[in-house]
Amino acid sequence: MSNKNISQKRKLEHWEVVTLLLMLYDFLAIGLSYFAALWVRFDCRYNSIQKEFLSAYYRTIVIYAVFCIVVFWFLRLYKSIWRFASYAELLRIILATAITGVVYMIAMFEFVYRMPISYFVFGIVFQFCLTLGIRFAYRFILLLRGRRREEAGYKKRVMLVGAGAAGQMIFRDIKQSKETNEKVYCFIDDNSNKWGRYIDDVPVDCFGCNVCKTSYF
Repeated sequence: MSNKNISQKRKLEHWEVVTLLLMLYDFLAIGLSYFAALWVRFDCRYNSIQKEFLSAYYRTIVIYAVFCIVVFWFLRLYKSIWRFASYAELLRIILATAITGVVYMIAMFEFVYRMPISYFVFGIVFQFCLTLGIRFAYRFILLLRGRRREEAGYKKRVMLVGAGAAGQMIFRDIKQSKETNEKVYCFIDDNSNKWGRYIDDVPVDCFGCNVCKTSYF
């Protein structure tokens, strides 16, 4: 292989590495979810699990986990920027969990072995919690990091004009940015329905209000 070809080899982007790790996590989490469901179903005693149920689990769980990853891919769960995760991502995770869980249950009943209904109920719940938790944990970590920054103090105070979607997006960018040392102290908006209310502990009011004067000036 020539030096030119070597130089042209593309390195994996950071998001691609994260995607691969997330896929591996999902694969393991899904397998663990349904094993835990079987374990809980039989009073948390491995020796009490019937051999037929264990056999059905081991024969299908790898195929099911791969199927889940494919569904997650088509629902763009590996393409979302999770630091900005919102209600849309939550809905997609709910939809993915429902689709995969129902398909798994039907396939097991029709082609493999009739498992206890509680196996699927617990499995779906565990799968949802594990796959959702890892994705929104990143946002939680960023929130804690932002709280620590608040304790360290800021050089600049910021007043944002507009408390709508655009204003909230700028607010999140400022709060999560590592390159700036600014803090939003107040939103101002012409919608009186928002006055006196808060967005992530930041007050919203009209221009010239006492809250904004006190916070900003």
